[in-house]
Amino acid sequence: MATAAEKKRIVEDFLKRCNDYSDNKLRKYRAALTGADDEQDLAIQDRISHWVAYRAFNEHAIMELKGSELDDWFDDD
Repeated sequence: MATAAEKKRIVEDFLKRCNDYSDNKLRKYRAALTGADDEQDLAIQDRISHWVAYRAFNEHAIMELKGSELDDWFDDD
């Protein structure tokens, strides 16, 4: 059975991969802004803001995993 520390590391690694994925999406959408018309620009900016928020949430969770705030989530009790 995995320890709480091992479980936290697995979740942290997953969140880091999610952030790598979101970084790729952000690069894609930022590149798409070039040459976009006003309507497309608004839609792309909306997508960018969602990915930025998603990434920030993951970063916050990673910071909490490094501390003890979420330790009870990983208890087997």
